[in-house]
Amino acid sequence: MTLKPLSLLNLLLSMISGILLGIVIFQWYYSGHISRHISGYSSTHANIAAALKQIDQHFVGELDEKTLTNQAINGMLAGLDEYSELLDQQSYANLVSHSQGEFVGIGVEIKLSNGFFTVVRVNSGTPAESAGIAVGDTIRAINGTSAKGMSTEQISQQMQGAIGTNLALLLKREEQAELIPMVLQRQLITTTHITHKRLANDIGYVRITNFDQNAGANLLASLATLNKQRATKGLILDLRSNPGGILRACVDVAEIFLDGGLVVSTQRSSTFLADDPSKVDYFASTGDFSAELPLAILINEGTASASEIVAGAMQDHGRATIIGNTSFGKGTVQSLMPPLPDGQALKITTAYYYTPNGRSFHNAGIEPDITFSANEDELLEFAAAHLLQEQSSSAVDISVGE
Repeated sequence: MTLKPLSLLNLLLSMISGILLGIVIFQWYYSGHISRHISGYSSTHANIAAALKQIDQHFVGELDEKTLTNQAINGMLAGLDEYSELLDQQSYANLVSHSQGEFVGIGVEIKLSNGFFTVVRVNSGTPAESAGIAVGDTIRAINGTSAKGMSTEQISQQMQGAIGTNLALLLKREEQAELIPMVLQRQLITTTHITHKRLANDIGYVRITNFDQNAGANLLASLATLNKQRATKGLILDLRSNPGGILRACVDVAEIFLDGGLVVSTQRSSTFLADDPSKVDYFASTGDFSAELPLAILINEGTASASEIVAGAMQDHGRATIIGNTSFGKGTVQSLMPPLPDGQALKITTAYYYTPNGRSFHNAGIEPDITFSANEDELLEFAAAHLLQEQSSSAVDISVGE
């Protein structure tokens, strides 16, 4: 669709008229730098209107008004930082759903490998499990379109859809010569981002891969399960490659191991200021649900954001030994703005995180107490041995509810 100059210009002129009216009102009430700032804001909008007019009159190709608008918004956001972005309606809905621990899909996690997306996880009780999709299967076509060379965004768009709609896949399995066609029905998938197991010598192991709103409750349930048979002597909390999630969820997790105290602070200043009026403190409730169980936390270069908050809080309070490699270093807060008129939404960086001791880990990461690089088995063996050294002569019970 060709951009209509008159309708667009009329819209822009209306916007500018509103801005100018606002300037008159503000100038009537205020003086000095406020008036000068608003006048400059109006001038900026006039420049945008002039640029749009010239583009519409002279650009050789077809112009789409929505595309042009989104490009303008994305351009503004790109100049802010790498975490602020414009979410389309589906991405906005997916973000909200994932934060609630659920999404519409078939129940697989995929990763790009050698030009194709490979299944790296199949969630239990999902259409993918029922259809027999296996870890290691590669997606060769989706909804009749070749998947070779697809970007993450493109394949995500193909995977998305309403509950009850069909998704057609063509899969390649390593031990089979023929491709495997499948048609699956999308369902509401309830996810769990936590797993647990008991290691040798009664050491508990819990891995959290994302902080959704159920993270605290799920961790308590895992601890209760680990303690059912006999007392757990130490706990390894694995936050490796955890990209973060909801701020409130990581506070819920941290307070399981703390008897009150500050977990994290946020403020707009990039340098910690104790008296910053924008500062917001998040405290743990009283009562250590883990009964001071010896705790080791595993981190790596993929540990980011909310998971860094937990590691930093435990480190500052001396509650856990942090083992592994320096974390990613994402120490900024992203806030989801109210939806725009067309249903899209802005996710904007609004503050910085600070640990209880006032440390910023943005672009620096959380440094481990013990740097240790090894394979999975060696890392768990090392962490377990460290916990056994710390434990008291008698086993410590985990006092959590069922």
